[in-house]
Amino acid sequence: MRIKNLLILAILLIPGLFISCDEDDDLKVENSSTHPVSGDWTVTYKVETSPNVFEDIYGVGETHLLVYNTAADNGQEIWVDDHGNFWAYKVKANVNMSNLTFSGSELGNQSELDDPTNENQVTITDGKVIKDGTMVTGARTDSIYFRVSFSDDEAPYGTIYHVSGHRSTGF
Repeated sequence: MRIKNLLILAILLIPGLFISCDEDDDLKVENSSTHPVSGDWTVTYKVETSPNVFEDIYGVGETHLLVYNTAADNGQEIWVDDHGNFWAYKVKANVNMSNLTFSGSELGNQSELDDPTNENQVTITDGKVIKDGTMVTGARTDSIYFRVSFSDDEAPYGTIYHVSGHRSTGF
């Protein structure tokens, strides 16, 4: 009889262990100090091959780019990281959150992805996030634009790449 009583008691008590007594069970997620510049972006890299003609000279197409907050979370700097999708660069850049602009000309800008001793100079200029654009599909999303150059580039048309794209939406 004693084992039966313990079994009944266990059956009644165990579900209670998985029920929270907290009144506010919703997780509150706050944006970092660099939102909405930071994010997951789909971008293309193009070179101006003649006046107002931009081409993807390597035929890379759309690539993935991450822009994220630094550990300082001070709203003044971001990481721009292509994870090797185009040139294997990761650059710390200054950001101005009041006008959603960024550039990496002040912080050294060396590729830090695979070789921290790499002397390749990576420079980001004219960075800008434009809020609430419309994609071809009609979905609303933010857009990004910046120029990037690499000191080890031997491209036939020059070394300034115009990077443009949109925030990845998952659709």
